[in-house]
Amino acid sequence: MSRSEEIYYLAVWWGWLAFQTCLRSVFFLLLVDAVYQFVVSLRGIFEQKAPPPAVKYRRFAILIPAHNEAAVLSPLLESLRKQTYPAKHFRVFVSCDNCDDDTAELAASGGAVALIRTDADKRGKTWNVRWALSRIPMEEFDAMAMFDADNLVEGDFLASMNDYMEANPDAEAIQGVLDIKNPDDNWLTKSYAVAYWFTNRFWQMARVLWGLSCTLGGTGLVIRSSTLRKLGWDLESLTEDLEMSTRLILSGSRVHWNNHAKIYDEKPQSLSMSTKQRTRWMQGHYWVCARYGAKAFVMFIQTRQIQYLDLLLYLLAPAKCCLAIMAMVGGMAFTLINNSMLFPTLIKKIPHTAAEWAIFLGMPFVTMALFCCFCAIVGPSLRFGRLTFRYLKNTFAYLWFGLTWIPILFRAPFIAGRQSEWAKTEHTRNISLEQVPRRE
Repeated sequence: MSRSEEIYYLAVWWGWLAFQTCLRSVFFLLLVDAVYQFVVSLRGIFEQKAPPPAVKYRRFAILIPAHNEAAVLSPLLESLRKQTYPAKHFRVFVSCDNCDDDTAELAASGGAVALIRTDADKRGKTWNVRWALSRIPMEEFDAMAMFDADNLVEGDFLASMNDYMEANPDAEAIQGVLDIKNPDDNWLTKSYAVAYWFTNRFWQMARVLWGLSCTLGGTGLVIRSSTLRKLGWDLESLTEDLEMSTRLILSGSRVHWNNHAKIYDEKPQSLSMSTKQRTRWMQGHYWVCARYGAKAFVMFIQTRQIQYLDLLLYLLAPAKCCLAIMAMVGGMAFTLINNSMLFPTLIKKIPHTAAEWAIFLGMPFVTMALFCCFCAIVGPSLRFGRLTFRYLKNTFAYLWFGLTWIPILFRAPFIAGRQSEWAKTEHTRNISLEQVPRRE
């Protein structure tokens, strides 16, 4: 063998060794993260105690940002009128953003204050909320509650939030339970429902029970007026809820979770609309990560407080998913090349038959399917308060829903700079609170 050939084979060997080391390091880091997330999620098994009844009534400004929501606004206003909380202690504001339907008229007839916004250049919820807060006399209120126009609100929502605020005076922002108002429309809304019912307990509530921070969900939230004055609402991303959560955590506070205050949110019934919605979410998520991720890391290094590391890991979640997918593909490629081409004589068993190849290539999907089965049983069972297998038959639909996230996760970072392009999610399900499947 010539000298040049020796150098060539040596370079190939070291390159292959470097690839192997890098791949193993990635798998190790992902495994550590998975163990951490699993340990955190275990607290979701336990219930959150309801706060004792408050002795003081706080005044709430209820903000509903809306753009052409005449089809769904009235049931929301009706559910707010039926609150058990004294009507004199809250006022409803509907911020009508460039509406050309009857949204403003319905808001006024439903007992709300209609704020008319006509700025055609800065459209979307982020700008609408910022504008509305400059028109609402927040000095007259103790806190702001925000809902989307398609929501329905349980009758004790404000009362439960008031109880929580009195029992937890340090709670600057509180997220209520985000449930689904149309879970049984089709396979897609069922998949959304299973995902939300599982993450409500094992992601959001579990963190709060550990003393960590959950994240705001964009609706069904309450923020103290003092916090709005301190942090402002000069947000820039398409995911104003995540950006506000991040700024709140980095200020030294955290987002609380109230598992006894529930709202119902409409989910899209078409995959194309769902893809647009989730792409917007991921655009904003990547942007917030790029904007605040380094600061979260620095604060963790300086303070050694786990909530900053937890925030960083959440901001990195989409990137971690992409990295895991690439590592899985790289690991399978490594196994095939290493076992069948480089060292075939050292391996006693490699895939030969079609069945063996199917098992080898299908194991990741089998693992994901088993996890989807687990979610489809545990999430709905905790939601309805009894063991139910009703959504188990939707396991493969839920798996497909998960797989549809893959192109979104890989595409979103390349368009994350376009934070001014708001893609509205159309809402059409005009149903009352009594028509929503609820806990028995």
